[in-house]
Amino acid sequence: MRRLIFALTLVALVGGVGFAQANAMVLTSQGHLYKVWVADEGLVLTHSGSDIDSQEAVVPQTVGMDLDRVVLVVDEATATPFIIWTDSLDGLSSVRLAALVDGTWFGPAVLGGEDGTVLTNPHALIHKVRTVIEGDDGSESEILETTFLHTVWWRHDNVTALGHAVYLPIPLDSNGIPLLNEAEAHDLENLLPFGVACDNNPDVAGLASARFFVGAGGLPQLFTPDFGDCVFHLLGIDYEVEEQLDPYTGLKRRRQVVIFRSGDVMMAIPQDVNLEASKMFLGRADSVLIYWDGNEAVEWILSGDAGWTDVKSLTLDADINHEQAVELLRELAR
Repeated sequence: MRRLIFALTLVALVGGVGFAQANAMVLTSQGHLYKVWVADEGLVLTHSGSDIDSQEAVVPQTVGMDLDRVVLVVDEATATPFIIWTDSLDGLSSVRLAALVDGTWFGPAVLGGEDGTVLTNPHALIHKVRTVIEGDDGSESEILETTFLHTVWWRHDNVTALGHAVYLPIPLDSNGIPLLNEAEAHDLENLLPFGVACDNNPDVAGLASARFFVGAGGLPQLFTPDFGDCVFHLLGIDYEVEEQLDPYTGLKRRRQVVIFRSGDVMMAIPQDVNLEASKMFLGRADSVLIYWDGNEAVEWILSGDAGWTDVKSLTLDADINHEQAVELLRELAR
């Protein structure tokens, strides 16, 4: 059975964060550009690069959908684009996944919803893990490699509820096909047995988002609010090897499964940042930089051992444009 271990340690009570809508565009290290947009015929995926002819494909079963957000990630090892979106088809909110695997569409498959809940703000990350298992008595070592499509979205039980994040790690097979039968969703709420809930504070509604990052050690991290305790968590994602009986062959097999590392960083929720209007950068020692566009300035806050800084402003002028301001802020956080 898949195990997610919540070993939570209070590191810092600080506050605040924001997210911008995910851009459905990915540039790979080979210089290939993938884009997804909404057209009359549905979701359209394009793939272009200086060394290939431009390609275009329509995601099946997407015409006429009431689409909310669209997220695109690409597994460079198999050149597989994964498209995740939220919609309200026939009034039922859901999160859906489609992938173009070696020229053939997988899905669309429903990852969650269609149960009366409202699902919003999806995010995703591709991450590959490699484990070397030393052999016994001089036998050869075994190498396990698994690519995971990490997904997360926000779930509201009704339109007025603050809700919580839902995390779904999906292993991929060697061809890039999602193994949904081996994926299990986990509600990320009430992670601590204590705390003061945010239910009576309407200002936190704009913080209903969760995002993935890759930390300094090369492992994924998930940043999510927990309104049951009125804090943010920066959860470290790790892997362990688990031995199981293969349901098809009856033989024992080893596989890599997802766990949460101990050492959860916690930050108190602030009242002056909107996640959907902001961008985030993970800095040194798991510090978090949040920045957003102000009045002819870039405004920002930065977390640290003492909590969040006050909201500060970097003025844009003839000497500092927006791109330079963002790079200065990121250098500050590194």
